[in-house]
Amino acid sequence: MSKRTLMISVLGLMTGVLSHATPPVWVIDLDDVIEVSSARYLSDSLEEASTSNVPLVVLRIDTPGGWMDSTRDIVKDILASPVPVAAYVSPEGASATSAGTYIVYASHVAAMAPATNIGSATPVRADGEAMEPNLERKVVNDAVAKMRGLAELRGRNVAWAEKTVREATNLTASEALDQNVIDVMATDIGVLLAKIDGMTLATKTGSVTLATKGSEHEVITSTWFEHSSLKTVLDALGDSLWWVIGIVLVIGEVVLPGTFLIWFAFAAFGVGLIGLVVDLSGMSQVVVFGLLSFASLSLGYLMRKRRGDPEVPAFADRTQAYMGKTYTVVEAIENGQGKIQVGDSVWLAEGEDCRVGGSVKVIDSRGNVLLIEVVAHNENPPN
Repeated sequence: MSKRTLMISVLGLMTGVLSHATPPVWVIDLDDVIEVSSARYLSDSLEEASTSNVPLVVLRIDTPGGWMDSTRDIVKDILASPVPVAAYVSPEGASATSAGTYIVYASHVAAMAPATNIGSATPVRADGEAMEPNLERKVVNDAVAKMRGLAELRGRNVAWAEKTVREATNLTASEALDQNVIDVMATDIGVLLAKIDGMTLATKTGSVTLATKGSEHEVITSTWFEHSSLKTVLDALGDSLWWVIGIVLVIGEVVLPGTFLIWFAFAAFGVGLIGLVVDLSGMSQVVVFGLLSFASLSLGYLMRKRRGDPEVPAFADRTQAYMGKTYTVVEAIENGQGKIQVGDSVWLAEGEDCRVGGSVKVIDSRGNVLLIEVVAHNENPPN
């Protein structure tokens, strides 16, 4: 290999390395109602972007609006972000209505695709009903102050910011550009990155000059559960979650006796106890619960078998061991339904009406319900 060829190869390799040294622009879709999971999703994404040297985060917006509290959280995260954020109302036909308007105004760069619209930022009640006049005045004035503050911060149209809150006005993309509501119109992400290249933006940690022309971009996706309201609730429960599950399972065992839910309850309580001394990840907790459940079920089975309990069957066909045997009624069977004592548990029973203390014979089963018939006094005594 000649020196020239070697040099070209080395330079090519270095060029390739340098071209991939800068992380791609992140594109995050906000294409639904703005609520708790939306705010959590964006907050987590911006935090990760700040530690991954991402040069720009583009919020691709298409939303009919959403919850004011969640919108406030998103606006706060954008304002505090060290990574510049570009709000981009896209694709064609999309809108940044209500909550979306606040997010566009808060972002470092505001952009829209052709045939999109923005506005209708008047706060409304979630149920669509009219607010009491004094309350409505307070809410609207608060929203106006927030929108005006964002417009002043980003150097955008302050008068229209107030107007869209008070009068629910809307603008098309071209109108928004003409009236200094947005900075750029772009047909796609590539065009957007080319048009904003060289812009100097003020972030929380200082000024940033964009070098985005020709940059690659990556659409960031997330699983529903990771940022869902359900996960928020589970996180709020924290270590008490397994105690709650255990209590629910105990109640389930009382309502549906003989279902072995009590052994799963013991496993849940076990995970709760371990969580008091060891910090387990979510997946680790599930694994520990599975192991404890198996151990608890096995222990319970062995304990009953060691006692010589004749009612210990295989898990899959436990009711078969009860067939033809006689038991005592502990809750009167009326209108064909009641409860009987089977070993150390109480089972639902259906069949002929019978008083408390009466004897019945199991003749069949349906799931966790034993089908019975009344036993005459001269037949076998109860088990």
